[in-house]
Amino acid sequence: MIKLLIADDEQIVLDSLKFIIENNCHDVDVIGFAKSGREAIEKADALRPDVIFMDIRMPGIDGIEAIKRIKEIHNDIEFVIITAYDYFNYAKEAIKLDVVDYLLKPMNKNKVIDTVLKVKKIVESKRENMIRELEMKEKMITILPHLESEMIYSLASATFRQENIDFYGSIFDINLNIGYALVVLFEKDDNESHLDNLAGNVKMHETFMYLKEFIKNLRPCLAGILLDRIIVFVPVESDEDLFTIKNTSIDFAEKILKETHGKESSVRIGIGRPYETSYFSKSYNEADFAAKMGIDSITHFDDIKLSDKEELILSNDDEELINNIVSNNIDTALIKVNSIFQKLLLHYNDDMDLLKSKVFSLSIEIIARINSYCDVTSVFEENLIIEILRTNEFESLKKIFSRFVSNIILKLHKNRERYYTGLIAKAIEFVNENYDKDIKLYDVAKMLNISYHYFSKTFKEETKCNFVDYITQVRINKAKEFLSKDSMSIKEVCFKVGYSDPNYFSRIFRKETGMTPTEYKNKNSKGGVAFGY
Repeated sequence: MIKLLIADDEQIVLDSLKFIIENNCHDVDVIGFAKSGREAIEKADALRPDVIFMDIRMPGIDGIEAIKRIKEIHNDIEFVIITAYDYFNYAKEAIKLDVVDYLLKPMNKNKVIDTVLKVKKIVESKRENMIRELEMKEKMITILPHLESEMIYSLASATFRQENIDFYGSIFDINLNIGYALVVLFEKDDNESHLDNLAGNVKMHETFMYLKEFIKNLRPCLAGILLDRIIVFVPVESDEDLFTIKNTSIDFAEKILKETHGKESSVRIGIGRPYETSYFSKSYNEADFAAKMGIDSITHFDDIKLSDKEELILSNDDEELINNIVSNNIDTALIKVNSIFQKLLLHYNDDMDLLKSKVFSLSIEIIARINSYCDVTSVFEENLIIEILRTNEFESLKKIFSRFVSNIILKLHKNRERYYTGLIAKAIEFVNENYDKDIKLYDVAKMLNISYHYFSKTFKEETKCNFVDYITQVRINKAKEFLSKDSMSIKEVCFKVGYSDPNYFSRIFRKETGMTPTEYKNKNSKGGVAFGY
């Protein structure tokens, strides 16, 4: 049914049109009349017609102005103008408003019928198009999650075809040129029974789906669920600073982790570095490695590296052992050693020479991989070759290899301590030399090329003091030293130790020492005590 509103200030025109339409045009309902432009605007808003027949010459607001105002609010309404021949030139302005047709007074019955059928066809066509669009949108809403999951899988598995990047970018309305991977890993509870796991499958699926949507609402990204994890592609701009990307990614991860609090399964989040889309699988491998091997609930791949930024791709048992070694997890590493040796025994049976050859090859592989973190060649050279060659017992060979793995982990641990102690030493040296400047934790972390979250945590672990408090201690100790010199005023000391507001400096000084700078200076000058730091 097509709804029609007729606007004309002549009653005879209203009655004539109503009679012609009702008796000759099926499925067209005349739902109202208006005798002025203002009334036409009000009726259009109240009745929401599909079509309006509008006389262009009416008292007050004329038909042209009424059409303009109605279209501003209801752009889907179609218009047919009614005009006398004398005003036909004036009606040309209405043509610019994209009206369907016009009717000249006095009106011809056949012309009215033809015009009604014409506009009816237009309205019905628009309705059909709208229905098709809605159906298409519904299909897309159904298909998009599957398409998104398939794309995430193809990106992570390095099977994505680069030539499709513009197509997928337009579908998801997202920049797919460069991005990093974020992996939300749900850790399994090994103590749960099989029945408990089955009972929890539905609930876990709901958790996954909820968290996936939560992640996508935080920022533009793609997310897919794969087994025990959610894999996220987070797009970045090509000119975006890597340090900023790293810290922004950790902020993003913290919001996700906060949302998982209270859930039954514990969550670990790993973050990879940004790459072009064709190399996204590298970022995924890094994020997966960081999620599994990181010490904290959130770990960026860069924060578990000890030196050069070498690529680390892991898959089989041997590589999982290397992961355990890198993460300094002796217990897990030795369990993995036991698992490897059980498989070796089954595979090679009693062929001790092949067993020793495999262990020897694995040892070389471990040395090659771990040397990217620190030089552990000496561990391999400590009679390992001779011990492997001399032994002819399976258990003895396993003990030799286990000791070799333990020694590497110990050396890595010591190297890590030296590495991060060295970073904190650099930070302390920087503060001691630049205490008079505006020092921010973010800037120091950037200088050291580690995330500010990780730097803050490591600094406190090493110094037993947070970074801001340490800067304050250095500045106040320096202030004591300068205040002991009669030649410097309180204001000069304030600026010299990095504060721009003397009043704020005085408050901090009193909080730290129990005295105002003036009291301290007076006491020091009387007692003649020299203070250092």
